[in-house]
Amino acid sequence: MTVRISLHDVEYSLENQRVIDVISCVFTLGISYVVGGNGAGKSTLLKLISTALEPESGGIIYSRLVHDRLLGTYRQQLDEEEIRRMIGYLPQDFKGHSSMTIQRYLKYIAYHKGIPYHLVESKLKLWMKDSNLYKIRNKKLRHLSGGQLQKVGLIQALINEPRICILDEPFVGLDHTEKAFFKRKIERLSFHSVIIISTHLIEEIGQSANNRLLFMENGKISFLKGVDEVAKVFKRTIGKVEGVID
Repeated sequence: MTVRISLHDVEYSLENQRVIDVISCVFTLGISYVVGGNGAGKSTLLKLISTALEPESGGIIYSRLVHDRLLGTYRQQLDEEEIRRMIGYLPQDFKGHSSMTIQRYLKYIAYHKGIPYHLVESKLKLWMKDSNLYKIRNKKLRHLSGGQLQKVGLIQALINEPRICILDEPFVGLDHTEKAFFKRKIERLSFHSVIIISTHLIEEIGQSANNRLLFMENGKISFLKGVDEVAKVFKRTIGKVEGVID
Protein backbone atom coordinates (compact mmCIF):
# COMPACT_ATOMS: atom_id res chain seq x y z
CA MET A 1 0.00 0.00 0.00
CA THR A 2 1.60 3.26 -1.18
CA VAL A 3 0.57 6.20 0.98
CA ARG A 4 0.86 9.85 0.01
CA ILE A 5 0.31 13.03 2.03
CA SER A 6 -0.59 16.17 0.06
CA LEU A 7 -0.65 19.64 1.63
CA HIS A 8 -2.58 22.34 -0.23
CA ASP A 9 -2.12 25.99 0.81
CA VAL A 10 -1.99 25.06 4.50
CA GLU A 11 -1.99 27.94 6.99
CA TYR A 12 -1.92 28.03 10.77
CA SER A 13 -1.71 30.90 13.27
CA LEU A 14 -0.92 30.97 16.97
CA GLU A 15 -1.77 33.99 19.10
CA ASN A 16 -2.44 36.09 15.99
CA GLN A 17 0.95 35.21 14.53
CA ARG A 18 1.21 33.24 11.28
CA VAL A 19 3.25 30.10 12.10
CA ILE A 20 2.59 28.17 8.87
CA ASP A 21 2.31 30.40 5.83
CA VAL A 22 0.63 28.90 2.73
CA ILE A 23 2.52 25.61 2.50
CA SER A 24 1.91 23.23 -0.40
CA CYS A 25 3.97 20.05 -0.79
CA VAL A 26 3.72 16.27 -1.09
CA PHE A 27 5.24 13.59 1.14
CA THR A 28 5.76 10.11 -0.33
CA LEU A 29 7.66 6.91 0.52
CA GLY A 30 11.06 7.44 2.10
CA ILE A 31 12.37 9.89 4.66
CA SER A 32 11.67 13.61 4.41
CA TYR A 33 13.78 15.76 6.73
CA VAL A 34 12.21 19.04 7.82
CA VAL A 35 15.07 21.41 8.66
CA GLY A 36 15.10 24.96 9.97
CA GLY A 37 16.00 27.17 12.90
CA ASN A 38 14.03 27.69 16.11
CA GLY A 39 10.65 29.26 15.35
CA ALA A 40 10.73 28.22 11.68
CA GLY A 41 7.48 26.25 12.10
CA LYS A 42 8.86 22.69 12.02
CA SER A 43 7.02 21.35 15.07
CA THR A 44 3.75 23.02 14.08
CA LEU A 45 3.96 21.51 10.59
CA LEU A 46 4.50 18.04 12.07
CA LYS A 47 1.58 18.50 14.47
CA LEU A 48 -0.65 19.44 11.54
CA ILE A 49 0.41 16.40 9.53
CA SER A 50 -0.06 14.12 12.55
CA THR A 51 -3.65 15.44 13.00
CA ALA A 52 -2.76 16.83 16.47
CA LEU A 53 -3.70 20.26 15.03
CA GLU A 54 -6.15 21.28 12.30
CA PRO A 55 -5.19 23.74 9.55
CA GLU A 56 -6.66 27.21 9.84
CA SER A 57 -7.11 27.16 6.06
CA GLY A 58 -6.07 24.92 3.21
CA GLY A 59 -6.14 21.15 3.50
CA ILE A 60 -4.15 17.97 4.03
CA ILE A 61 -5.14 14.93 1.99
CA TYR A 62 -3.99 11.41 2.88
CA SER A 63 -4.40 8.83 0.13
CA ARG A 64 -3.31 5.35 -0.83
CA LEU A 65 -2.79 3.69 -4.18
CA VAL A 66 -5.46 1.10 -4.97
CA HIS A 67 -5.18 -1.57 -7.67
CA ASP A 68 -8.54 -2.82 -8.95
CA ARG A 69 -9.04 -5.28 -11.80
CA LEU A 70 -12.11 -3.44 -13.04
CA LEU A 71 -11.31 0.17 -12.22
CA GLY A 72 -7.55 0.01 -12.71
CA THR A 73 -5.13 1.89 -10.49
CA TYR A 74 -6.35 4.96 -8.63
CA ARG A 75 -5.80 6.95 -5.43
CA GLN A 76 -8.29 6.51 -2.60
CA GLN A 77 -8.61 9.20 0.05
CA LEU A 78 -8.32 7.91 3.63
CA ASP A 79 -10.83 8.78 6.32
CA GLU A 80 -9.86 10.17 9.73
CA GLU A 81 -9.99 6.80 11.52
CA GLU A 82 -7.77 5.14 8.90
CA ILE A 83 -5.29 8.02 9.06
CA ARG A 84 -4.90 7.91 12.83
CA ARG A 85 -4.52 4.13 12.76
CA MET A 86 -1.64 4.50 10.30
CA ILE A 87 0.26 7.25 12.11
CA GLY A 88 3.14 6.84 14.54
CA TYR A 89 3.98 10.19 16.14
CA LEU A 90 6.76 11.38 18.43
CA PRO A 91 6.15 14.98 19.58
CA GLN A 92 9.08 17.17 20.58
CA ASP A 93 7.89 17.27 24.19
CA PHE A 94 6.96 13.57 24.61
CA LYS A 95 5.82 12.71 28.14
CA GLY A 96 3.69 9.57 27.80
CA HIS A 97 1.73 8.56 30.94
CA SER A 98 4.09 9.58 33.73
CA SER A 99 2.52 7.29 36.34
CA MET A 100 2.95 4.16 34.19
CA THR A 101 6.02 1.94 34.07
CA ILE A 102 7.89 1.56 30.78
CA GLN A 103 6.55 -1.96 30.27
CA ARG A 104 2.95 -1.13 31.15
CA TYR A 105 2.91 1.99 28.98
CA LEU A 106 4.39 0.27 25.92
CA LYS A 107 2.04 -2.69 26.37
CA TYR A 108 -0.91 -0.28 26.48
CA ILE A 109 0.33 1.41 23.28
CA ALA A 110 0.90 -1.93 21.53
CA TYR A 111 -2.66 -3.10 22.27
CA HIS A 112 -4.08 0.30 21.29
CA LYS A 113 -2.26 0.15 17.94
CA GLY A 114 -3.69 -3.25 17.10
CA ILE A 115 -0.68 -5.52 17.59
CA PRO A 116 -2.04 -9.08 18.14
CA TYR A 117 -2.13 -10.02 21.84
CA HIS A 118 0.00 -13.13 21.37
CA LEU A 119 2.81 -11.06 19.81
CA VAL A 120 2.90 -8.14 22.25
CA GLU A 121 5.07 -9.68 25.00
CA SER A 122 7.80 -10.96 22.66
CA LYS A 123 7.78 -7.78 20.57
CA LEU A 124 8.10 -5.53 23.62
CA LYS A 125 10.85 -7.65 25.14
CA LEU A 126 12.91 -7.41 21.96
CA TRP A 127 12.44 -3.64 21.65
CA MET A 128 13.31 -3.03 25.30
CA LYS A 129 16.37 -5.27 25.20
CA ASP A 130 17.69 -3.76 21.97
CA SER A 131 17.27 -0.24 23.36
CA ASN A 132 18.69 -1.03 26.83
CA LEU A 133 15.39 -0.42 28.60
CA TYR A 134 14.63 -4.00 29.67
CA LYS A 135 16.47 -3.82 33.01
CA ILE A 136 14.49 -0.73 34.00
CA ARG A 137 11.17 -1.86 32.49
CA ASN A 138 9.37 -1.49 35.85
CA LYS A 139 10.51 2.10 36.31
CA LYS A 140 7.84 4.80 35.99
CA LEU A 141 8.11 7.26 33.14
CA ARG A 142 8.25 10.20 35.54
CA HIS A 143 11.52 8.87 36.96
CA LEU A 144 13.31 8.38 33.62
CA SER A 145 16.19 10.47 32.34
CA GLY A 146 15.66 12.54 29.20
CA GLY A 147 17.39 9.96 27.00
CA GLN A 148 15.45 7.03 28.49
CA LEU A 149 12.14 8.82 27.99
CA GLN A 150 13.10 9.67 24.41
CA LYS A 151 13.70 5.96 23.70
CA VAL A 152 10.26 5.10 25.08
CA GLY A 153 8.79 7.80 22.83
CA LEU A 154 10.54 6.41 19.78
CA ILE A 155 9.42 2.85 20.52
CA GLN A 156 5.76 3.88 20.92
CA ALA A 157 5.94 5.65 17.55
CA LEU A 158 7.64 2.77 15.71
CA ILE A 159 6.37 -0.39 17.40
CA ASN A 160 3.57 -1.18 14.92
CA GLU A 161 5.63 -0.26 11.83
CA PRO A 162 3.27 2.58 10.86
CA ARG A 163 2.72 3.56 7.24
CA ILE A 164 3.04 7.21 8.30
CA CYS A 165 5.73 8.01 10.86
CA ILE A 166 6.24 11.57 12.15
CA LEU A 167 9.22 12.21 14.44
CA ASP A 168 10.00 15.61 15.95
CA GLU A 169 13.71 15.87 16.90
CA PRO A 170 13.86 12.09 17.53
CA PHE A 171 17.54 11.73 18.44
CA VAL A 172 17.78 14.37 21.18
CA GLY A 173 19.35 12.91 24.33
CA LEU A 174 20.54 9.68 22.69
CA ASP A 175 24.15 8.54 22.57
CA HIS A 176 25.89 7.42 19.38
CA THR A 177 24.96 3.72 19.77
CA GLU A 178 21.33 4.50 20.55
CA LYS A 179 21.07 6.86 17.57
CA ALA A 180 22.52 4.20 15.28
CA PHE A 181 20.00 1.60 16.52
CA PHE A 182 16.95 3.78 15.94
CA LYS A 183 18.27 5.11 12.63
CA ARG A 184 18.52 1.53 11.33
CA LYS A 185 14.94 0.86 12.39
CA ILE A 186 13.72 4.04 10.70
CA GLU A 187 15.67 3.38 7.49
CA ARG A 188 14.18 -0.12 7.19
CA LEU A 189 10.70 1.27 7.78
CA SER A 190 11.21 3.93 5.10
CA PHE A 191 11.06 1.33 2.30
CA HIS A 192 7.28 1.02 2.75
CA SER A 193 6.33 4.07 4.84
CA VAL A 194 6.17 7.85 4.66
CA ILE A 195 8.57 9.15 7.31
CA ILE A 196 8.86 12.81 8.27
CA ILE A 197 11.65 13.85 10.64
CA SER A 198 12.33 17.34 11.94
CA THR A 199 15.88 18.23 12.94
CA HIS A 200 18.17 21.23 13.27
CA LEU A 201 21.27 19.03 12.90
CA ILE A 202 22.48 18.57 9.33
CA GLU A 203 24.65 15.66 10.49
CA GLU A 204 21.52 13.69 11.47
CA ILE A 205 20.34 13.52 7.86
CA GLY A 206 20.79 10.15 6.19
CA GLN A 207 21.83 10.20 2.53
CA SER A 208 19.72 7.99 0.30
CA ALA A 209 18.13 8.30 -3.12
CA ASN A 210 14.66 8.23 -1.50
CA ASN A 211 15.40 10.86 1.15
CA ARG A 212 14.41 14.50 0.78
CA LEU A 213 15.20 17.71 2.61
CA LEU A 214 12.60 20.39 3.21
CA PHE A 215 14.03 23.66 4.55
CA MET A 216 11.67 25.94 6.49
CA GLU A 217 12.06 29.60 7.30
CA ASN A 218 9.43 31.88 8.88
CA GLY A 219 6.67 29.33 8.37
CA LYS A 220 7.42 28.87 4.66
CA ILE A 221 9.26 26.26 2.62
CA SER A 222 12.47 27.78 1.25
CA PHE A 223 13.32 24.72 -0.80
CA LEU A 224 12.49 21.03 -1.14
CA LYS A 225 15.12 18.80 -2.76
CA GLY A 226 16.55 15.30 -2.70
CA VAL A 227 19.17 14.84 0.04
CA ASP A 228 21.75 13.65 -2.51
CA GLU A 229 21.29 16.85 -4.51
CA VAL A 230 21.64 19.00 -1.39
CA ALA A 231 24.76 17.09 -0.32
CA LYS A 232 26.45 17.82 -3.65
CA VAL A 233 25.80 21.54 -3.19
CA PHE A 234 27.23 21.46 0.33
CA LYS A 235 30.31 19.55 -0.82
CA ARG A 236 30.97 22.09 -3.54
CA THR A 237 30.60 25.02 -1.16
CA ILE A 238 31.92 23.89 2.22
CA GLY A 239 33.54 20.55 1.47
CA LYS A 240 31.35 18.40 3.69
CA VAL A 241 27.85 18.09 5.10
CA GLU A 242 27.83 18.78 8.81
CA GLY A 243 26.95 21.34 11.43
CA VAL A 244 24.04 22.96 13.16
CA ILE A 245 21.37 25.26 11.80
CA ASP A 246 20.95 28.16 14.21
